[in-house]
Amino acid sequence: AVVSTQSTGVNIVIFLVGGGLLGLGIYYHLDGGLYEHVVNVKDVITVPAIMMFLGCLFITISFFAIVGALCEVVIMLKVYMSIVAIVLVFEVILMGVCVAMRGEVEKRAVLVIHNLMDHYGNKTSDDLKIIEKTIDETQIWLSCCGLHRPSDWGNPDTAKYWAAQNNPTNQKTFDLPLSCCKDRAATSCKYTNTTDGQKFHFTAGCKDQFETFVENNVTYITVTGIVMIVLQVFIMISALKIRFELSSKYDRDDYLGGDANMEITSL
Repeated sequence: AVVSTQSTGVNIVIFLVGGGLLGLGIYYHLDGGLYEHVVNVKDVITVPAIMMFLGCLFITISFFAIVGALCEVVIMLKVYMSIVAIVLVFEVILMGVCVAMRGEVEKRAVLVIHNLMDHYGNKTSDDLKIIEKTIDETQIWLSCCGLHRPSDWGNPDTAKYWAAQNNPTNQKTFDLPLSCCKDRAATSCKYTNTTDGQKFHFTAGCKDQFETFVENNVTYITVTGIVMIVLQVFIMISALKIRFELSSKYDRDDYLGGDANMEITSL
Protein backbone atom coordinates (compact mmCIF):
# COMPACT_ATOMS: atom_id res chain seq x y z
CA ALA A 1 0.00 0.00 0.00
CA VAL A 2 2.88 2.36 0.80
CA VAL A 3 4.58 1.65 -2.53
CA SER A 4 1.28 2.15 -4.35
CA THR A 5 0.72 5.49 -2.60
CA GLN A 6 4.25 6.71 -3.37
CA SER A 7 4.03 5.64 -7.00
CA THR A 8 0.62 7.29 -7.40
CA GLY A 9 1.88 10.51 -5.79
CA VAL A 10 4.89 10.69 -8.12
CA ASN A 11 2.73 10.07 -11.17
CA ILE A 12 0.19 12.71 -10.14
CA VAL A 13 3.07 15.23 -10.13
CA ILE A 14 4.17 13.95 -13.56
CA PHE A 15 0.57 14.29 -14.79
CA LEU A 16 0.41 17.94 -13.65
CA VAL A 17 3.81 18.73 -15.23
CA GLY A 18 2.61 17.14 -18.46
CA GLY A 19 -0.54 19.24 -18.41
CA GLY A 20 1.55 22.38 -17.89
CA LEU A 21 3.88 21.54 -20.80
CA LEU A 22 0.95 20.73 -23.07
CA GLY A 23 -0.78 23.99 -22.19
CA LEU A 24 2.34 26.09 -22.77
CA GLY A 25 3.06 24.28 -26.02
CA ILE A 26 -0.45 24.99 -27.34
CA TYR A 27 -0.23 28.62 -26.19
CA TYR A 28 3.11 29.28 -27.91
CA HIS A 29 2.02 27.41 -31.03
CA LEU A 30 -1.17 29.46 -31.41
CA ASP A 31 0.48 32.73 -30.35
CA GLY A 32 3.34 32.51 -32.85
CA GLY A 33 5.57 35.42 -31.84
CA LEU A 34 8.97 34.04 -30.92
CA TYR A 35 8.69 30.69 -32.66
CA GLU A 36 6.89 31.92 -35.76
CA HIS A 37 9.89 34.06 -36.70
CA VAL A 38 12.77 32.14 -35.15
CA VAL A 39 11.86 28.67 -36.38
CA ASN A 40 10.58 28.06 -39.88
CA VAL A 41 6.82 27.50 -39.61
CA LYS A 42 7.14 24.57 -42.04
CA ASP A 43 9.42 22.72 -39.64
CA VAL A 44 7.76 19.88 -37.77
CA ILE A 45 10.22 19.89 -34.89
CA THR A 46 9.66 23.24 -33.18
CA VAL A 47 9.86 24.14 -29.52
CA PRO A 48 6.05 24.24 -29.08
CA ALA A 49 5.76 20.89 -30.87
CA ILE A 50 8.34 19.35 -28.53
CA MET A 51 6.54 20.79 -25.49
CA MET A 52 3.19 19.41 -26.69
CA PHE A 53 4.73 16.00 -27.41
CA LEU A 54 6.37 15.81 -23.97
CA GLY A 55 3.17 17.00 -22.31
CA CYS A 56 1.10 14.30 -24.05
CA LEU A 57 3.75 11.70 -23.22
CA PHE A 58 3.81 12.63 -19.52
CA ILE A 59 0.01 12.67 -19.32
CA THR A 60 -0.30 9.30 -21.07
CA ILE A 61 2.35 7.61 -18.93
CA SER A 62 1.00 8.95 -15.65
CA PHE A 63 -2.60 8.14 -16.66
CA PHE A 64 -1.78 4.45 -17.12
CA ALA A 65 0.11 4.41 -13.82
CA ILE A 66 -2.54 6.21 -11.75
CA VAL A 67 -5.53 4.32 -13.12
CA GLY A 68 -3.67 1.02 -13.10
CA ALA A 69 -2.67 1.41 -9.44
CA LEU A 70 -5.93 2.84 -8.10
CA CYS A 71 -8.28 0.59 -10.11
CA GLU A 72 -5.96 -2.44 -9.89
CA VAL A 73 -5.80 -2.99 -13.66
CA VAL A 74 -2.77 -5.17 -14.37
CA ILE A 75 -2.76 -4.62 -18.13
CA MET A 76 -2.49 -0.84 -17.67
CA LEU A 77 0.51 -1.30 -15.37
CA LYS A 78 2.13 -3.51 -18.01
CA VAL A 79 1.60 -0.82 -20.66
CA TYR A 80 2.96 1.80 -18.24
CA MET A 81 6.13 -0.18 -17.54
CA SER A 82 6.67 -0.78 -21.26
CA ILE A 83 6.40 2.94 -22.06
CA VAL A 84 8.75 3.92 -19.21
CA ALA A 85 11.28 1.30 -20.34
CA ILE A 86 11.15 2.61 -23.92
CA VAL A 87 11.59 6.20 -22.71
CA LEU A 88 14.55 5.17 -20.55
CA VAL A 89 16.26 3.43 -23.47
CA PHE A 90 15.52 6.43 -25.70
CA GLU A 91 17.10 8.81 -23.15
CA VAL A 92 20.30 6.74 -23.06
CA ILE A 93 20.43 6.68 -26.89
CA LEU A 94 19.72 10.42 -27.05
CA MET A 95 22.56 11.20 -24.63
CA GLY A 96 24.91 9.10 -26.73
CA VAL A 97 23.82 10.84 -29.94
CA CYS A 98 24.24 14.29 -28.34
CA VAL A 99 27.77 13.41 -27.24
CA ALA A 100 28.65 11.93 -30.64
CA MET A 101 27.10 14.83 -32.59
CA ARG A 102 28.13 17.60 -30.23
CA GLY A 103 29.43 19.73 -33.10
CA GLU A 104 26.17 19.58 -35.04
CA VAL A 105 24.11 20.29 -31.93
CA GLU A 106 26.32 23.29 -31.21
CA LYS A 107 25.93 24.62 -34.76
CA ARG A 108 22.15 24.32 -34.53
CA ALA A 109 22.13 26.11 -31.18
CA VAL A 110 24.27 28.94 -32.58
CA LEU A 111 21.91 29.28 -35.56
CA VAL A 112 18.87 29.54 -33.27
CA ILE A 113 20.61 32.20 -31.15
CA HIS A 114 21.46 34.17 -34.31
CA ASN A 115 17.79 34.09 -35.29
CA LEU A 116 16.80 35.28 -31.83
CA MET A 117 19.26 38.17 -32.00
CA ASP A 118 17.98 39.15 -35.46
CA HIS A 119 14.53 39.87 -33.96
CA TYR A 120 15.69 41.48 -30.70
CA GLY A 121 13.91 44.79 -30.18
CA ASN A 122 11.54 44.26 -33.11
CA LYS A 123 8.04 44.90 -31.76
CA THR A 124 6.44 43.49 -34.91
CA SER A 125 7.98 40.03 -34.69
CA ASP A 126 8.29 40.06 -30.90
CA ASP A 127 5.14 41.85 -29.76
CA LEU A 128 5.13 40.04 -26.39
CA LYS A 129 8.87 40.76 -25.90
CA ILE A 130 9.57 37.06 -25.36
CA ILE A 131 12.77 37.20 -27.41
CA GLU A 132 13.91 40.37 -25.65
CA LYS A 133 13.28 38.95 -22.18
CA THR A 134 14.97 35.64 -23.05
CA ILE A 135 18.15 37.30 -24.32
CA ASP A 136 18.23 39.90 -21.53
CA GLU A 137 17.86 37.30 -18.79
CA THR A 138 20.52 35.13 -20.43
CA GLN A 139 23.05 37.99 -20.73
CA ILE A 140 22.44 39.07 -17.13
CA TRP A 141 22.63 35.48 -15.83
CA LEU A 142 25.88 34.68 -17.65
CA SER A 143 27.36 38.21 -17.45
CA CYS A 144 27.86 38.20 -21.20
CA CYS A 145 27.10 40.34 -24.24
CA GLY A 146 26.41 39.03 -27.73
CA LEU A 147 26.93 35.51 -28.99
CA HIS A 148 30.70 35.67 -29.42
CA ARG A 149 31.48 39.26 -28.38
CA PRO A 150 29.73 42.61 -27.71
CA SER A 151 30.40 43.82 -31.25
CA ASP A 152 27.88 41.21 -32.49
CA TRP A 153 25.13 43.72 -31.65
CA GLY A 154 26.47 46.19 -34.21
CA ASN A 155 26.81 43.57 -36.94
CA PRO A 156 23.76 43.13 -39.24
CA ASP A 157 24.84 39.54 -39.90
CA THR A 158 24.33 38.59 -36.24
CA ALA A 159 21.77 41.15 -34.97
CA LYS A 160 19.86 42.33 -38.02
CA TYR A 161 17.19 44.55 -36.47
CA TRP A 162 19.26 45.96 -33.60
CA ALA A 163 22.20 46.83 -35.88
CA ALA A 164 19.88 48.51 -38.39
CA GLN A 165 18.36 50.68 -35.66
CA ASN A 166 21.45 51.47 -33.59
CA ASN A 167 24.40 51.13 -35.97
CA PRO A 168 23.12 51.72 -39.54
CA THR A 169 26.38 53.31 -40.72
CA ASN A 170 28.62 50.64 -39.18
CA GLN A 171 30.27 52.90 -36.59
CA LYS A 172 32.80 51.74 -34.01
CA THR A 173 30.60 53.07 -31.19
CA PHE A 174 26.92 52.14 -30.86
CA ASP A 175 24.26 51.40 -28.28
CA LEU A 176 24.13 47.94 -26.68
CA PRO A 177 21.10 46.34 -25.01
CA LEU A 178 20.87 47.43 -21.38
CA SER A 179 21.35 43.80 -20.31
CA CYS A 180 24.97 44.15 -21.50
CA CYS A 181 25.63 46.86 -18.90
CA LYS A 182 27.55 45.93 -15.77
CA ASP A 183 25.60 48.59 -13.89
CA ARG A 184 22.04 47.31 -13.64
CA ALA A 185 20.77 50.87 -12.97
CA ALA A 186 22.30 52.25 -16.17
CA THR A 187 19.97 53.94 -18.67
CA SER A 188 22.30 53.51 -21.65
CA CYS A 189 25.19 51.29 -22.61
CA LYS A 190 27.51 52.00 -25.53
CA TYR A 191 29.99 49.66 -27.17
CA THR A 192 33.49 51.07 -27.55
CA ASN A 193 36.51 49.03 -28.48
CA THR A 194 38.61 50.70 -25.80
CA THR A 195 39.78 49.64 -22.35
CA ASP A 196 37.89 52.47 -20.64
CA GLY A 197 34.69 51.77 -22.58
CA GLN A 198 34.74 48.08 -21.77
CA LYS A 199 34.58 48.88 -18.07
CA PHE A 200 30.88 49.62 -18.49
CA HIS A 201 29.70 46.52 -20.35
CA PHE A 202 30.34 42.79 -20.32
CA THR A 203 33.10 41.75 -22.69
CA ALA A 204 32.66 37.96 -22.86
CA GLY A 205 30.39 36.30 -25.40
CA CYS A 206 27.46 34.20 -24.17
CA LYS A 207 28.62 31.08 -26.02
CA ASP A 208 31.94 30.97 -24.16
CA GLN A 209 30.29 31.88 -20.85
CA PHE A 210 27.72 29.08 -21.22
CA GLU A 211 30.44 26.53 -22.04
CA THR A 212 32.32 27.67 -18.94
CA PHE A 213 29.14 27.34 -16.87
CA VAL A 214 28.62 23.77 -18.09
CA GLU A 215 32.23 22.84 -17.39
CA ASN A 216 32.04 24.31 -13.88
CA ASN A 217 28.74 22.56 -13.13
CA VAL A 218 29.25 19.29 -14.98
CA THR A 219 29.11 17.39 -11.67
CA TYR A 220 25.69 18.80 -10.79
CA ILE A 221 24.39 18.19 -14.31
CA THR A 222 25.63 14.58 -14.19
CA VAL A 223 24.07 14.03 -10.76
CA THR A 224 20.76 15.45 -12.01
CA GLY A 225 20.80 13.05 -14.96
CA ILE A 226 21.59 10.10 -12.69
CA VAL A 227 18.81 11.10 -10.26
CA MET A 228 16.31 11.23 -13.14
CA ILE A 229 17.34 7.76 -14.32
CA VAL A 230 17.20 6.36 -10.77
CA LEU A 231 13.75 7.91 -10.31
CA GLN A 232 12.52 6.22 -13.48
CA VAL A 233 13.97 2.88 -12.36
CA PHE A 234 12.27 3.32 -8.96
CA ILE A 235 8.96 4.02 -10.69
CA MET A 236 9.36 0.89 -12.82
CA ILE A 237 10.19 -1.25 -9.80
CA SER A 238 7.21 0.18 -7.90
CA ALA A 239 4.89 -0.56 -10.80
CA LEU A 240 6.36 -4.05 -11.13
CA LYS A 241 5.79 -4.70 -7.41
CA ILE A 242 2.18 -3.49 -7.63
CA ARG A 243 1.64 -5.67 -10.68
CA PHE A 244 2.95 -8.79 -8.92
CA GLU A 245 0.82 -8.03 -5.85
CA LEU A 246 -2.30 -7.69 -7.99
CA SER A 247 -1.48 -10.83 -9.97
CA SER A 248 -0.98 -12.78 -6.72
CA LYS A 249 -4.25 -11.39 -5.38
CA TYR A 250 -6.18 -12.40 -8.49
CA ASP A 251 -4.57 -15.86 -8.50
CA ARG A 252 -5.47 -16.31 -4.83
CA ASP A 253 -9.04 -15.18 -5.44
CA ASP A 254 -9.33 -17.56 -8.38
CA TYR A 255 -7.92 -20.38 -6.27
CA LEU A 256 -10.32 -19.71 -3.36
CA GLY A 257 -13.18 -19.37 -5.79
CA GLY A 258 -12.26 -22.69 -7.34
CA ASP A 259 -12.20 -24.40 -3.91
CA ALA A 260 -15.62 -22.98 -3.08
CA ASN A 261 -17.05 -24.29 -6.34
CA MET A 262 -15.57 -27.74 -5.64
CA GLU A 263 -17.17 -27.77 -2.20
CA ILE A 264 -20.55 -26.79 -3.63
CA THR A 265 -20.24 -29.49 -6.30
CA SER A 266 -19.35 -32.17 -3.77
CA LEU A 267 -22.38 -31.22 -1.70
